[in-house]
Amino acid sequence: MSLAGKVALVTGAAQGLGKAFSEALLKRGAKVCVTDVKISQGEATVADFQRQYGSDKAMFIKCDVASADEFERTFKVLLDNFGHLDIVVNNAGILKEHDPIRTMSVNLGGVMTGTNLAIKALSKEHGGRGGLIINIASVAGLTAQAYFGPAYTGTKFGVVGFTRCWAFNPHIEKMGLRFAVLCPSFTKTDIMNNMDALYIDDARKLVAQLGINPVSTVVDGFMELVDNEQCNGAVVTVTSKEGIVYHKQPLAPSKM
Repeated sequence: MSLAGKVALVTGAAQGLGKAFSEALLKRGAKVCVTDVKISQGEATVADFQRQYGSDKAMFIKCDVASADEFERTFKVLLDNFGHLDIVVNNAGILKEHDPIRTMSVNLGGVMTGTNLAIKALSKEHGGRGGLIINIASVAGLTAQAYFGPAYTGTKFGVVGFTRCWAFNPHIEKMGLRFAVLCPSFTKTDIMNNMDALYIDDARKLVAQLGINPVSTVVDGFMELVDNEQCNGAVVTVTSKEGIVYHKQPLAPSKM
């Protein structure tokens, strides 16, 4: 399936999963706006993308998703440059148990702000073309097993609930929108090397017990959501033991 003509915004995309999601979209013909707080890494990532896929295919905007002003400016600059938007991936996230307020501001507040801005930019009711919003949570947002990360876990539960609540909204059909959640377990990214968790030894034991996803498998789960036009309300989990599991919305939205 080609994504030619589509434009995507991916937050936290200078490295790790965000970078991998961006490249998967570029490979399929989309244009991608990469955002991150890490300016040098973001610029280097986009320079590499431009060499491989074309100078007009990727751009970088510095954005701290915890800042509503920066996030709003990011959407404006993107639309001024690319003209429209079709896919928004709220991927930026941190694991900082000793700074729970910052964790909440990035992991949950950033997703909420990004989703609300995406609705304005994508909704047919506001002149958009419709589209897809994928919010990146975690299997921690479906269980309470990661007791060494209560702040992180709380934010990911929030992302799942917030996203699926939007998916239940009976008005989104006329908006032309779909909402979905990707919930990977431990994945081989930089966050694993810099875990700011409680009971760090316990955390490492659980990682060893459950295993670590390769980035490529998480990207495959992500692309299943991109490709499925019936994905509204879906949650895709990705674990090293069970692989990619697609969970449909359990109940249809009620009609008002």
